[in-house]
Amino acid sequence: MAKGTLLYHWSPRERRESILKLGLVPGKLSKDRSFRPNYICFAASPSLAWALSGQMSDISGEWDLWMVWSTVPSRYRTHSVCNKPRCCVEYRVFERIYKRDVWDVGSRTVSANV
Repeated sequence: MAKGTLLYHWSPRERRESILKLGLVPGKLSKDRSFRPNYICFAASPSLAWALSGQMSDISGEWDLWMVWSTVPSRYRTHSVCNKPRCCVEYRVFERIYKRDVWDVGSRTVSANV
């Protein structure tokens, strides 16, 4: 990851208390309860992060946007989600991001029709 790049992660609102207490922890069950990834998914923009998480799961409810500096995670893998270089890259981080390194920067509510 480029030094100093901001990365974003959307999480269901019900995880807010846990994130404020522990930070972002890999291995949480997905909101639709279909899988348990051993990584945390980040993107270089809030909109791409949304496409990789909340929008993809098509689940209504409240979601929080979290931000970290890319220099925090040391163990990660990139995963291209389209055929354009760098614009559609998912960063999969395989270690806990501590609460001191995570900032709550926004939220959104999604209706069941979206």
